[in-house]
Amino acid sequence: MSLASRVTLVLAVLAGALAVLLSVVAIELTDRTVTDRARERLRREIDFLADEVGPQLKSPDSLDELVRRAAARLGVRVTVIAADGQVVDDSTVPRSGVPAIDNHSSRPEVIEARARDYGTSVGDSTGGETDVLYLARRIDPAERNSPVLRIGAPLSDLQPVDAAHAWILGAAVTAACAILVIVGSVAVSRLAHPIGQVTEAALAVARGDLGRDPPESGAGEILELSSAVRRMKTSLLESIERVEGERRLAAAVFETLPDGVAVVDARLRVLDANGAFRAMTSSPNPGGRPLVDILRDRELFAPFEQALAEKAPVDSTIRRERDVTWQIAVRPLPPGSRGAAVGILRDVTPLERNEAMRRRFVADVSHELRTPVASIAAAAETLGETEPDAPETPNLVELVRRQAERMRELIEDLTDLSLIESGAVALQRETVSLRALACEAAEEFRASARARDVSIHVEADDDVPVEGDRRRIGQILRNLLDNAVKFSPPGGTVTVRVEMSGEKPALVVEDEGPGIAPQEQDRIFQRFYQVDRSRSKARPGTGLGLAIVKHLAHLHGAEVTVRSQTGRGSAFRVTFPVTRAEATTESGGKRT
Repeated sequence: MSLASRVTLVLAVLAGALAVLLSVVAIELTDRTVTDRARERLRREIDFLADEVGPQLKSPDSLDELVRRAAARLGVRVTVIAADGQVVDDSTVPRSGVPAIDNHSSRPEVIEARARDYGTSVGDSTGGETDVLYLARRIDPAERNSPVLRIGAPLSDLQPVDAAHAWILGAAVTAACAILVIVGSVAVSRLAHPIGQVTEAALAVARGDLGRDPPESGAGEILELSSAVRRMKTSLLESIERVEGERRLAAAVFETLPDGVAVVDARLRVLDANGAFRAMTSSPNPGGRPLVDILRDRELFAPFEQALAEKAPVDSTIRRERDVTWQIAVRPLPPGSRGAAVGILRDVTPLERNEAMRRRFVADVSHELRTPVASIAAAAETLGETEPDAPETPNLVELVRRQAERMRELIEDLTDLSLIESGAVALQRETVSLRALACEAAEEFRASARARDVSIHVEADDDVPVEGDRRRIGQILRNLLDNAVKFSPPGGTVTVRVEMSGEKPALVVEDEGPGIAPQEQDRIFQRFYQVDRSRSKARPGTGLGLAIVKHLAHLHGAEVTVRSQTGRGSAFRVTFPVTRAEATTESGGKRT
């Protein structure tokens, strides 16, 4: 059934109920109106009749004649009641039968008339008639115990009037309700048509047909409803676009995660996997395949089985061939999800290697500190047992001093390296003259070089500037010079050269030492790595100098390279980026 039919039916039912209700009300109002008019008429008649009856109370014959003549002419029942309630005369009873009439002092209209001026009631008549309207009045209004005059009119005389009025009102109500139904049906039909169009448009949107538009004409409310449907469609399109964007974003994030991620169902079949998982498992298309066929390793497959069986997270670390280490974290998904569990595969091989390097670093530091500490402890114990003026005392004191100095250098280098690697070193950049810095560092090392019969020469172009931290660049140069002097043979020469390599400033430190084997040249910048210490006759180093050089050079954007041949010395080159300052170069170098 259409909306218009349903609304019309409802209107018809409501109109019928309204017609019945209004008819009942109209009949009741008509009946009351007619009764009130009848009562008003009786009041006028009883007032007139009371004035006539009063003088005749002492003459029974005259009173009876008056009562019966008035009753016949007015069409009412007339009753005269004495003060004690006894009926004196009644127009409906023969005069001989009047004494047999019951006492009327208890009749409600009589009681009311004695208490007030008038009294009314509806009751049976003596003749058996029903629905008689009685009106009573004291004949002498001024006297409380005055005889009472009562007249009664049968209500049946009023029914034709009531019926006529009720029929007219009923017909009017019925006609009004019929007109209401007709007008309502027409209005509903005209209103339901655009509503149906809006409904069809809304249903089309619900089905996913977003090309259907609601009507753009009609009543104001219909236009508002159409506008709401259009806004709903626009909002739905925006939501779809936003959801699609979120889906693409989630897919992009899922695909670009560095860890391998795979979603599996309850049967351990892969529902989805990202690129990292495909690369780690060498499976270009794992979707829909059993997980065991992809992993091909019981250790890798077991965490997924355990997580699904126990409905609890499972974490596992698995070491594979070629020192490869994987961490597997499997998490069950909540009920109702498309998948049963998600697994994350992380290649922690670099972390394991870093941890191994950390352990090796701790071991190297312990090893480097063990020797000087043992030497200092032994010397201190010997000094405690030796006389102050013993000949070996100066040697022991010198041993303690050397080993303490070595420990100090190691601690300072470790502190510097830690600060540099953690990024806590802030460069105080300025324009630095490499020639002036080279001359200053060479002068600083001349005393220790002479003690080893090694000479230091500086070859520098005039005013070759770089942008950087003067103190840190000096630290690079001093570490390189310290190694060069240490590994140079007696009579050897260390050369510090400042030059332009193309457009880039470069700092070169060359020595005439035993050189570095090719297989060791890639490792010399590692922490604590040292070449064969037997090649150096001086004190051993900390093994941190070149590591510090590499990190400080990287902070300046510079590159450190080494050129060396066994038995023919080494040359370390630090090439700085192009400086913003203008460099003034001369055609010839200057030796100092």
